[in-house]
Amino acid sequence: MAKHKKHTKKNPKGTKKGDTIHGQKKGKKGEAAAYITRAQALAKLSLPLADFRKLCILKGIYPRDPKKKSHGLDKTYYHVKDISFLTHEPLLNKFFELKTFMKKFKRLIGRNENSLASSLETRKPAYTLHHLVRERYPSLDDAVRDLDDAVSMLALFQSLSADQRKEIPTDAINEATRLYQEFQLYVIRAQALRKVFVSIKGYYFQAEISGHLVTWLAPHQFAQNLPGEVDFRVMLTFLEFYRTLVKFVNFKLYSDLGMAYPPKRQQKQDEHSAEVAALVAEMKEAAQAQEPVSADVTSDVVADFGEQSAEVLEMQRQAVATNRMKIVFRGLRVYINREIPLRPVYFVLLCGGVTSAGWERGSSTPGGSGSGSAFKASDTRITHQIVDRPVDQLDVTASREYVQPQWVFDSFNTGCLLPVGPYGAGRVPPPHLSPFIDDKAEGYIPRQRQVLDSYAAEVAGEASKATQSTDAATSSASADGNPPNGGSAVSQGTFQQFSQELQAEASGTWHSSFREQQKKHASEQMEKAFKTSDAVVLGDEKEKQEEAEQELMKPAPRPTEEEEERLRAKALMPKKHKRLLQRIESSAQKKLDANTRLAKKRKQLDERKAEA
Repeated sequence: MAKHKKHTKKNPKGTKKGDTIHGQKKGKKGEAAAYITRAQALAKLSLPLADFRKLCILKGIYPRDPKKKSHGLDKTYYHVKDISFLTHEPLLNKFFELKTFMKKFKRLIGRNENSLASSLETRKPAYTLHHLVRERYPSLDDAVRDLDDAVSMLALFQSLSADQRKEIPTDAINEATRLYQEFQLYVIRAQALRKVFVSIKGYYFQAEISGHLVTWLAPHQFAQNLPGEVDFRVMLTFLEFYRTLVKFVNFKLYSDLGMAYPPKRQQKQDEHSAEVAALVAEMKEAAQAQEPVSADVTSDVVADFGEQSAEVLEMQRQAVATNRMKIVFRGLRVYINREIPLRPVYFVLLCGGVTSAGWERGSSTPGGSGSGSAFKASDTRITHQIVDRPVDQLDVTASREYVQPQWVFDSFNTGCLLPVGPYGAGRVPPPHLSPFIDDKAEGYIPRQRQVLDSYAAEVAGEASKATQSTDAATSSASADGNPPNGGSAVSQGTFQQFSQELQAEASGTWHSSFREQQKKHASEQMEKAFKTSDAVVLGDEKEKQEEAEQELMKPAPRPTEEEEERLRAKALMPKKHKRLLQRIESSAQKKLDANTRLAKKRKQLDERKAEA
């Protein structure tokens, strides 16, 4: 008896089992078809993983995280359009040419045909990234917005040394150093520096360039330990693109400022400090030409919003603070000792308009002048000397002030010259506060912030009064037909100090004693402001505590209509939005608890001081 076969209809080719209607494979339609894995991208481009990673970094293409991962959760996905975009990249041909060149070169080296290998090396394929910079950043504003990471990378590599084991070439270090110095020179010439902060990671700088804030981190001047878990080949790829980007940006910024690019460098420098001396030589040229420029930056806003609008008042306040930073060190001659980090201190001094600065680093004799320094430590015209050693190790001169480097950073951030007493040599300086944090928005204002704000307000008030009196004297002299004999606020202050010194000399007081009296008076002013701020804060805290106790005694009030409406809206929220709101409220409560703990610690510390 013949066996009867079961007749079943086979699925068409490319369909799932039992799917005779749709005829579509999994992952070929919808959102899943818009992404491919990294292995598929490598096969499509015919590239090894190292070249693919380098090409993605240069083009600015990064992995995606699709909702539906058709090939598994452990895969790296890229968008199909991004990979299609890479297939038309001219760098692909260059990578293939380099691969062919390396095969021929290694073959010649293996055969000991060194002459042919040297001849072939002169014809090594080369490529540029200029078209990528123009493609990713069509305008200068686009490039400046993305300048934070670029400058930070240059500052990092200029502090490193070449290492063959890590494949860090010498050319990359030298070019990163040169470009970083040129960028610093532009910031000095444009007086664009706005904030500086010293942390355990390094020096944070923020400059205003073309209306955008650029923040970068420069490491401390120590011998860097290169960690083994860091892939420096990836970092060198980023550095390669950032070097090209900063070249374009520096050229455009120099052109807008009316400067020739690249800037000239002095060739004859000391061998032991050639890099520092070359940097200082460029900065010295900038310091001779820099002058504060007062411009009305709020004219357009005044025309749009009016003179008394909040926008205009805020812009005027920022303009006044910026102008104060530009001239905070004007009239000073500063000398930097060898134990002080020269680059950041000198950079901030020049951005603050210092008249002249010298340094000891690179000098063969103690107390001498470093390579390229404007003057020696024995110069009698020095007003301030930056030191970081005890007083008994210094040859104290009565005609100058000895301060720690923190005085330079705090004075620049405050916008006025702070008293040198708290920052004297051998003393523990006040806390160094970060200008990047808005203490009022955080809900806790440190004591040192209150002291600095009160002192800055006092100095600003005196400067405005002096300016008003000078303007009045000038206008009255012009009305009488006589030439005006009044100067600026700085010249008035200098004349007043000179007259006080003459009076002290006429009364028989030595100049050193007169300087000590001035220091004592400045310290008393700081302590007075300190105590006043403490009393105000303690009074406020006491009032808040009493109010809190009274609130606890009162019965719980009924929720208002707005609160009830908010609770109803919260109850009707989707689960996703409700969780997001809970995270926001939790972070706000953590910030409030931290501020409460800080206020409690301050109160306990004040009580201990009062008991002592």
